Amino acid sequence: MAKLENLIVNNPMKNDYLTEEVLAFIDNNIKEDPYKLLLQNSPFEHVSMKFLVRQIQGRKVAATKFPFLLDHKTFIYPPKVSLEQASSEKIANYKADLIEGKSFADLTGGMGIDSYLLGRKFQECHYVEPNNDLFESTIKNFKVLDYIQCKGTNNTAEEFLKANKKQFDWVYIDPSRRIEGNRKTSITNYEPNIVALKDQLLSAGKNVMIKLSPMQDISECISVLEQIEYVWVISIKNDVKELLLQLGNNKNNNPQINVVDLDKQSSSYQAQYLERIVNVDCSTTKKYIYQPAAALVKSELHNRNAASLGFEKLHPNTQLYTSDNLVQSYFGRVFEVRAVVSSNRKELRKHLPNMKANVIAKNYPLSPQELISKLKIKEGGEDYLLAFTDVSSKKVLTVCDRLK
Repeated sequence: MAKLENLIVNNPMKNDYLTEEVLAFIDNNIKEDPYKLLLQNSPFEHVSMKFLVRQIQGRKVAATKFPFLLDHKTFIYPPKVSLEQASSEKIANYKADLIEGKSFADLTGGMGIDSYLLGRKFQECHYVEPNNDLFESTIKNFKVLDYIQCKGTNNTAEEFLKANKKQFDWVYIDPSRRIEGNRKTSITNYEPNIVALKDQLLSAGKNVMIKLSPMQDISECISVLEQIEYVWVISIKNDVKELLLQLGNNKNNNPQINVVDLDKQSSSYQAQYLERIVNVDCSTTKKYIYQPAAALVKSELHNRNAASLGFEKLHPNTQLYTSDNLVQSYFGRVFEVRAVVSSNRKELRKHLPNMKANVIAKNYPLSPQELISKLKIKEGGEDYLLAFTDVSSKKVLTVCDRLK
């Protein structure tokens, strides 16, 4: 990370470089190409163009990820990597509703989004961050946000825990994966190492919340950490964003799994971990087809949820369910079957006059794009083409209307 002193010639602990003129430049160039701006000289003697572009890019991210920051014009946005690692405002507010007490500590503070949105309801808060430049800018930002009850420690989580003598009501930690790019990662492959720190975390906090990659395997967490009381699988618009764990003081192999999607029409489901394995009878295609939400599949509760609603599965290995009964509130997509069709274009045109559809393929030999190419149809529109293997191992194409 470039040192703040190299971006701001003035004393980096002051905010007076964000003058009205500097803020006006940022406002006026918010739609400009940042790469073209970087080729220009800064119009300000004491503020670099690199810093100005960082603020422009930060505001763009904030507009969708943490819009509350746009009300604070002198908030200093950190480099892109910190913006990407931070929780969104919507998810942070959801997590804030899960916790309460008088004291809170965030051991991996980053740019401070979780520290602020979770910690502001507590009387005493502590922010821990080892990167000196990020620490300094975040502490300044807390003053901008009037987050005066938060104290800061410029150190690692490990060193903070080693020196800490206090027990907080809540301790929060968001370790990062050591190896990026893997679709799955091991619970032992995080920095800080939460497995090695487990006893110290439980000593420092009456309650411990851990945020992990959405790619993390839940069963491994339960097996290795042994003391998980609650798991949350959090998604937005069917995209799994975070996996949360709450540790307890006793061994537990059967935590409560909470699944939530924070879309406009929020959906949720919960069950005990050991209740997830349920046999679901298979059936031929009925009037409605149900596709479980990504978070429901991630939680491994999709079969249990389907069984509780009286659904049947289209095939043991096809993650689609079917029923003659409509359940509009289903945690996932709901389709009404108009027709079961073949790949014959003449027949297909009867049901898709514009030869245009959204294609979903589950347990099918062709991918959606391969199927679009083979059928010579266009992608998009209002119609849906669901391709899957049914209970008799037959490859099936259905034309559907999406109800939810």
